[in-house]
Parts: sequence; structure tokens; C-alpha cells
Amino acid sequence: MEGTHAVIHNHHVRDKQAPEPYTAQLKSGGTDYICGKRSELVKRRFWRRKWFILTIVIIIVVLLSLFVALRIDFGQREDAVLRYFSQEEGMPETFAELEKLTPNDSIILCWWDYGRAVRQWSHREVIEAYPSRDIWNTMGSSRDPLHALEAQIFGTWGSSEKIHDLARIFMLPEDQSLQIMQVYKVSYALVFTPDDLQKFDWIAYVAGYNGADYLSVNDSTYKPTTLGSQVTLLRLLFDETLHPIHFTKLYDKGKGKIYRINYP
Repeated sequence: MEGTHAVIHNHHVRDKQAPEPYTAQLKSGGTDYICGKRSELVKRRFWRRKWFILTIVIIIVVLLSLFVALRIDFGQREDAVLRYFSQEEGMPETFAELEKLTPNDSIILCWWDYGRAVRQWSHREVIEAYPSRDIWNTMGSSRDPLHALEAQIFGTWGSSEKIHDLARIFMLPEDQSLQIMQVYKVSYALVFTPDDLQKFDWIAYVAGYNGADYLSVNDSTYKPTTLGSQVTLLRLLFDETLHPIHFTKLYDKGKGKIYRINYP
């Protein structure tokens, strides 16, 4: 009997122990499957993160490249004005003479678009050297969408009040102009022919006048009207016939003229 019970007991033990290798195999296979899924998920997340970072880097590089390209183009446009002045016959000589004929602390009366050249080449101060936003909007370059964008990002803006005062100085009779000039402590004046004649309508418009009432143009021939004969700018440009009262001419080589301002 004891032998029979031992056989039966051993049989039951074998029955209980037999499934263990199979169960272990299932557990091992499940663990491998889960680990594989986790590994695959980790890899997917890694590549997603990697592509996301790469996309961000590409976008930043493209934007920086565009920014640099716009800045270079804007600088070239801005320098085009100075290149024009440097290549115009008589202009470089006039700016050089302005430095020789004026004290270091002089403030020069000139239209704002000559301002940068006066500062950089003549090393003298001016009332204004950059356009204000409202003045820039009246310029032809403001209609170029690319240039407009560049100007908004990189542009240096001047004072609208100062530019309007400049226009008034040039458009008013001398006695009235002197009052505004004294406010800005200008002591010398710089004008160019025919450049200032070509932009006369614009200057008159900024000052609130109609240029045609003061200057007539016929086949590139300019002639002051009766009203124009009292305008300060035209008296400086046509000094041989209109004879400015409060200005003494120091330099005249046909293109540019430099005057000393004589306050009462």
C-alpha cells in the first residue's frame, strides 16, 4: 500500500510539475514581447523627437538666412544714395569743402537726404539725416513691398517735426526762415543744383504748399515765379538773380553751394 501511495503521490507531483516549463516559456515570451514593444515605442519617440528638432533647426536656419539677406539688401539700398553722391560730378568736392570752410561744431542747413553724407564725409552735424515714417511713405521706394518690409525692420527713422521744419525753412521768406534756423542753431547752408530743384515740389508738399505756385518748369528749365522769388531755397539756388540777404556765399562750383548764415 505504501508503494501504491508513493506511486500515486509521485504521479501527482509530476502532473503538477509538468506544466511549469510551458508556463515559464509563456512568461518569458510575454516579457520579450512587452520589452520589444517598449523598445519599438522608445525608438519611435526618439526619431519623432529627432525629426522635430531637425525641423526646428531647419526653420531657424532658413529664417536667419532670410534675415541676413534682407539686412544686406537693405544696406545696399541705403548705401546707394551715398554711392550716387560720390559719383556725381562736383558733389564729393562740395562735401570736402564744407569740412574745410566750417568750424567743427557747425550745424548745417540742408535737406535731410544729404544729412548722412554731411555727417560721414564732412564730419558736421545737421538738423536731420533720416526720413520720418510719414515722409518715407511719400517716397517712391515705399511702394516696393520688399524695401518697405526691410525699412520697417532695419530702418532708422528721423523726426517728422524736424523734417517739416526743414521744409518750412526752405519755403518761407528769409526773415521767417531765420526764426526757425535760430531754434536749431544752424550756421551754414548747403544746396545742390539741379538736385534741389528736382525735389522742390516734394519739399513744398511737405511744407504744405503747391510747388507749381513757386517754380515753373519748361523742358527741364526752372524759373521762379513771383511768389517763388521770396522763397529761401530758391533764393539760394538762384542767388545771382534773387540775391539772398542773410546768406554769404563761400563756395560755388556749379553743382554745390555753401553759404554762411548771417543772423541780424
